[in-house]
Amino acid sequence: MNKYHFSIIFLSFLIFSNSIGQNTYPNKLEGCNTEQFALESDSVSARKSKSHLAELVSNNLDTGIRKKILGILKIQVIAYEDKSSCMMSYENATNVSDTELNIVKLKETIDSSLIWDEVEKSASPMIEFYFLIDKVKVKRIGVNGKKGFHELIE
Repeated sequence: MNKYHFSIIFLSFLIFSNSIGQNTYPNKLEGCNTEQFALESDSVSARKSKSHLAELVSNNLDTGIRKKILGILKIQVIAYEDKSSCMMSYENATNVSDTELNIVKLKETIDSSLIWDEVEKSASPMIEFYFLIDKVKVKRIGVNGKKGFHELIE
C-alpha cells in the first residue's frame, strides 16, 4: 500500500471516529452547533457553580418526581464562547423514565437558561447529577487518554 492510500484511509478513520465521538452519551439530542468544541480533559474550561447546575435541573422537575427520583442523570452540554449552552446528549440511570424527567423541557431549559460564568473556548462539559434522598450532588467529568473518564476538581 502506498503512502497516498494509507493517508486516505487514516484521514477517513479520523473523520469517522470524530463524528462518532461527538456525543458522549447514548441518547442524542438535536439542534446544537457541533462544528467546533472540545471535551473537557483535565480541567474545567466552562465555569458554573455546581449548586447552580443542581438548582437548574432540580427546578426543571415536577414536585412529585423531585420527591421520588434516585440515581444518576448524565448530560453533555456544549458551552459556546458567547457563554450560551446546548444540551446534546444524555444518559438516564435514574428510577424515573425519560418522559417523567421531561427531557424535552430539560433541554429547552438548559438551551435557554444555562449561561456560563466563563468559557475559555467552546467546550463540552459532561455533568453527572446524583439524585439522593432530598438532595442532588453534581460532578463534572473529564476524559483523556491516560485517565479515561474521571472527575474534574474545580
